[in-house]
Amino acid sequence: MNRIRTKFVLAFLLIALLPVFPLYYLVKRALEESREIGLNERVENALEQAVRVSRQLHAKYREETLRAAEELAAVTGPAQALPSNPQWTELVESRLRALGPARLDLYDAEGDLLYTRVSAPEHAFPPISRNTLAGLVRQTKPAAVALGSDPSFLAAFAPLTSGGTERGFVVLTRALDETFTTAREQIVQINQMFKTFGFLESELTRWFLLSFFAVYVPIAGLSIALGYYFSRKITQPLLTLVDGTRKVAAGDWEHRVPVTSQDEVGQLVAAFNNMVSTLKQKQDQVIALEKMAAWREIARILAHEIKNPLTPIQLTVQQMKDQYPGDDPEYRRLLEECSEIVADEIESLRTLVREFSEFARMPKLNPAQADLNDLVQEVSKLYQERRLTLKLDSRLPEFAFDAEKLRRVLINLIENGLDAMREHPEGHLTVTTARQGDLAVLR
Repeated sequence: MNRIRTKFVLAFLLIALLPVFPLYYLVKRALEESREIGLNERVENALEQAVRVSRQLHAKYREETLRAAEELAAVTGPAQALPSNPQWTELVESRLRALGPARLDLYDAEGDLLYTRVSAPEHAFPPISRNTLAGLVRQTKPAAVALGSDPSFLAAFAPLTSGGTERGFVVLTRALDETFTTAREQIVQINQMFKTFGFLESELTRWFLLSFFAVYVPIAGLSIALGYYFSRKITQPLLTLVDGTRKVAAGDWEHRVPVTSQDEVGQLVAAFNNMVSTLKQKQDQVIALEKMAAWREIARILAHEIKNPLTPIQLTVQQMKDQYPGDDPEYRRLLEECSEIVADEIESLRTLVREFSEFARMPKLNPAQADLNDLVQEVSKLYQERRLTLKLDSRLPEFAFDAEKLRRVLINLIENGLDAMREHPEGHLTVTTARQGDLAVLR
């Protein structure tokens, strides 16, 4: 049965693993196609081009802001006097309008704020920290200013100089278009993500494989466990059946295999038990027939051995009686009596031999049409004063049977029943006839 269990386990494992390779191929192919759609060379070139354009625009905006700051710082005169200079304030208004939303801050040489002008008051421009201002005080060349992590604003520094002496400086802050800023950030992020995916392509494949098999290995283990469970559930009754077959083959005809299920295996076990019961009955019949045959052979031999000397004995005694020539009346009387005794005993032996002869041969049936109910009533007249009740089925028709032999059978059965009731005064004997289909039943 181990082979059957192994086959069951392998079958379940095969069923579980059979879809692995096509499913793995389909998922892997879908992953590769998805990656090829989103991570192909054209997408990469487009992203690189978009990043390049956004950087160029950003550089252009930065350069414009820096030039505007330099132009505003090129006006001569002390820093404190610039706010009251109409030419300079007009230039400030013109440059701020050209740059869009912007703010101009004018500082003296020590970094103190002298003047601020905002072209779009609704914009919240970021403040310039003291640390940034401290660095700008020491700076002598125009340059871009970092205002923090917010990419929505550009700032440019330009010193106010006269005769080589720094008179102060300006800081021009420009608010970039929100759509441009958002698109630039998205392009940069997508480009970085794209490069990351390309860099981690092998890692993604490896993690996909690990995840795929991490799911399928437990499924395979569960399949093996289920295969073993069901194989054990199916083969265990078969093992019990095999053991029962061996016991019956060894001669234990009373052994029966317990029926534990109502499925096909349970039906097989029930059929086996029925077969064993039938074989036991057949065996008992065969043994009984063998015993009967042995007794018939013994009876035949005894009848033959006894019958052979009877006639010579009888003739000899008759001859002794007939040939006695004497006149002694006493002796003749004795001879007559002995002859009669011998003749009686020889007749008894003949009767015994005849009984043996009848037992030694199978009975010969002489069936004839008769009524079973009439036979039962006739036999019951012999037991009119006994505890005997008749229940006869009037639907029983006449049919062919050996009335004489059945009469003997019925008498023997009634006698056996009455003998069994001798120690039971409350006992009662009932003889019943009934029709069951094409059968006549005598009970």
